[in-house]
Amino acid sequence: MALVATQAPFLYTKRSIIMAIISQDFINHISKQGLVGEQLESFIDFCQKPLRRSIRINSLHFDVESIYTKWQQYGYQLTPIPWATGSYWIDETRKALPEKLGNLIDHQQGQFYIQEASSMLPVTALFAACSNPSMVLDMAAAPGSKTTQIAAMMNNQGLIVANELSSSRVKGLFSNIQRCGTSNVCITHGDGRYFGERTPEQFDAILLDAPCGGEGTVRKDQDALSHWNLNSVNSMSELQKQLIDSAFKALKPGGTLVYSTCTLSREENQDVCQYLLDKYSQHVSIYNLDSLFPGSNKAATEEGYLHVYPQIFDSEGFFVACFQKTKQLSEHQATNFKNKFPFIPIDKKTFINLNQYMEHFAWDLSDIHNHLWQRDNEVWFFPEGIEQLIEKIKMARIGVKLVESHKKGFRLEHQAVTAFSSKIKKSRFELDIQQVCDFYLGRDIYPEQSLDDYSGELVLTYQEKPIGLGKKVSNRIKNSLPRDLVRDGSFSQI
Repeated sequence: MALVATQAPFLYTKRSIIMAIISQDFINHISKQGLVGEQLESFIDFCQKPLRRSIRINSLHFDVESIYTKWQQYGYQLTPIPWATGSYWIDETRKALPEKLGNLIDHQQGQFYIQEASSMLPVTALFAACSNPSMVLDMAAAPGSKTTQIAAMMNNQGLIVANELSSSRVKGLFSNIQRCGTSNVCITHGDGRYFGERTPEQFDAILLDAPCGGEGTVRKDQDALSHWNLNSVNSMSELQKQLIDSAFKALKPGGTLVYSTCTLSREENQDVCQYLLDKYSQHVSIYNLDSLFPGSNKAATEEGYLHVYPQIFDSEGFFVACFQKTKQLSEHQATNFKNKFPFIPIDKKTFINLNQYMEHFAWDLSDIHNHLWQRDNEVWFFPEGIEQLIEKIKMARIGVKLVESHKKGFRLEHQAVTAFSSKIKKSRFELDIQQVCDFYLGRDIYPEQSLDDYSGELVLTYQEKPIGLGKKVSNRIKNSLPRDLVRDGSFSQI
């Protein structure tokens, strides 16, 4: 593709389709920031290429090697992503994936997460600098790709606060958290700028995957750069500075902060980081990412950040910076959230009755007794450390709802099955492929085999992994899948 120099830094004269995708203003802007010559030409070329699809296997409940082998046996070629264990690019020149990858039964069951490869970098950086955090804040969490990746790295231990400002995206965040079987997440719904005041120096590690201009997403969104505007970039940069300031205030001394975006301009990346360094020069240091993984130096900046252009790793564009808080900020009193906490630790009688009910599933709750809380007729599992946040922030949904009590006793909840699948040893019923499809479509199950050996509630499994609940009613299994999880359309296997 020819690039012809004019009074503007660059003007491309071929492939007019590019004119409709990447505005000349953006080309001029990014070339002034150092992307010139062959690098600029390569960048534009890669912006026209389809984005490689990639997945991350859910190691919380599935064996990575077994899932990888299964994909291989079905004819797919998987290439490991060098910066994220258990994650793979899928070579569709060998075998094409279904158009609707989310309609694979394996996806619905939570075996894998459809996640762009470069978006896995921030969590890898976070755990490289802070290998064993007990309390993590994911400040802008929806749709949940990084939250569930963090949960897998923590093996469902400790506490993750997953915050999302957008009301419309909170539902999707919870859906992915539930599908992947996480149990250590507390969802909050609010402005990330309040954490610094309400939870000062509270978190061991914080991920701020900031709202941004999305310049790096052009390979999957051809309009991402078509109406690029510097004023919008500068406005977004101001918001990002407020968010990173809040995040740093909420970070413990010795803690780790990762700042990331899926955009490419310095104004939203290096300039935001420099704002943090200038404001807290006596309290912050950079954690160098130039050796984060083999080849990371190709994207490393002079400061030690990663500035990933699409052509470097054949991925989306991304930016990642990692900081450590070297000492405490001036002490100040947290601003409390004035709202009565509606839960109390489970009482003795309720626990005894609940544990007796769980005998139906051969699930002994003794090891999580201290994590059980109740509200009205509900019993919940709360992650360790949640007490530290009571009356500090408004929590939309904490941990896992285990049961509700009714006139006839308790009733197990769907999320309890997905989050604690390994604990349930009894009253399990294996479904075949057609029955699984029927289950996700909200239909009742009519097994050919006898149900005489079963009674009451059943944990329905596929390939020996729980997918949900049903209830034996005569010769059928009544579907108990929550209505908001019922899917339309058809399902398929890999």
